[in-house]
Amino acid sequence: MLLLLGALSLLVLATVALDGWQRRQEGPRFATRFPRVDQAANIVTLLRDADPALRPAILKAVSGEALRAEIADAAPDEAGLIREPRLERRLRRMTGDPEGPLRAYTDTAMLHRGVAPEDVNDQSRNRPIGQLATATYRLPDGRILVISAVEKHRSIMPWLLGQPLSLWVAILGAVVAALVLVGTRHELAPLRRLTEAVTRFDGRAHQPVATPRGAPEIRGLSRAVQDMQDRIVGLLGERSLLIGAISHDLKTYLTRLRLRAEGVADPERRDRLVEDLDAMTELIDTSLGFARGTAVEVGRTAVDLGDLVAVEVAEHAAQGADIRLSGEDVQDAVVAGDAVALRRIVANLIGNAVKFGHSSVVVAVERTGELCRVVVEDDGPGIPEAERTAVFNPFYRIEQSRNRRTGGTGLGLAIARQIAEAHGGTVRADVSPLGGARLVLTLPAIV
Repeated sequence: MLLLLGALSLLVLATVALDGWQRRQEGPRFATRFPRVDQAANIVTLLRDADPALRPAILKAVSGEALRAEIADAAPDEAGLIREPRLERRLRRMTGDPEGPLRAYTDTAMLHRGVAPEDVNDQSRNRPIGQLATATYRLPDGRILVISAVEKHRSIMPWLLGQPLSLWVAILGAVVAALVLVGTRHELAPLRRLTEAVTRFDGRAHQPVATPRGAPEIRGLSRAVQDMQDRIVGLLGERSLLIGAISHDLKTYLTRLRLRAEGVADPERRDRLVEDLDAMTELIDTSLGFARGTAVEVGRTAVDLGDLVAVEVAEHAAQGADIRLSGEDVQDAVVAGDAVALRRIVANLIGNAVKFGHSSVVVAVERTGELCRVVVEDDGPGIPEAERTAVFNPFYRIEQSRNRRTGGTGLGLAIARQIAEAHGGTVRADVSPLGGARLVLTLPAIV
């Protein structure tokens, strides 16, 4: 409705403006047909034939808003006036006195130069063409009748009161539309601040919401968002406590089972029991790590990705893996976050490449503009293009070589993505020039 009201108001305003422009353009064409010429001719005829005793009353009656008539003893000074023969001919024709002592004048203010071609003939070309400013006529008793055009009143009020109703409706509509727009922006300001607070909220810490203002519905929404944040923060805190308790209790029982399994006399049976317990421990650790992902604290310390990656690469190289590192000497590859959580990402990405690579793994640290990257590549079977997004889902495994027999739980990449997003970064999969997978961790750098 606001847009419709504004559009209609602009349409009416444009129509009034166009009408005024057309009137100004057509003004010269109808200059010689202005009613004041006919009125002046009637005044001349009336005073010429009237009793001289009645002239004062007639002069008072015929003088009005357009013309003023008076009788003088001598003709007015012609300085500043321009003789207008076309108007004289018309006045003489209307008074029925073709040869009468009648003069018509225009002035520079009422002179028009650009009239329509059909209104100008060969005889009147290059002659003055304008509106009637002054007309004189010598009465039978020798006195001079002077008819002068009254200058238009310059007050704005008569002009405004003379405008069409549609113009007033358009002005009123434009004013209402402007007031509604200002009021709407004022009412939506608390909603914008509330949107910013909800966007910043990550579940780990309460985001303060500005003092509720505006419409009752917006104030109610602000209070509801505050209550929701309190509930979410409380639920996540309780979940963290629950995860810690489960982790402690499960590991206690797993340790007891392992001690008992090592006491089994049959070596083959003992090895299978220990292997199952180790697999169970790894599954529980990765699952609990994924559950803790949203509780990652970020933005506390500056972490040098070059040093962090170098330590992880050195550990895998010490275990016999064919792994190479480039970019560890990049001095400005520094990000803000939790060093333990970021190392877990790097460990998952490099461990994934070492596990599935055939012979070699290449790791690189880069800094480009305001972003830091850790690129891990291997020469393994790679990740099919159709599954490069799905591999970051929890418990998702690619068939063929990347199946349960490799010992994977399907949570490594999911945990990596979860922690990266908590730090404002991303993890994506691509194809490596080595023929295998290329995993890229991108994090915002400290400027």
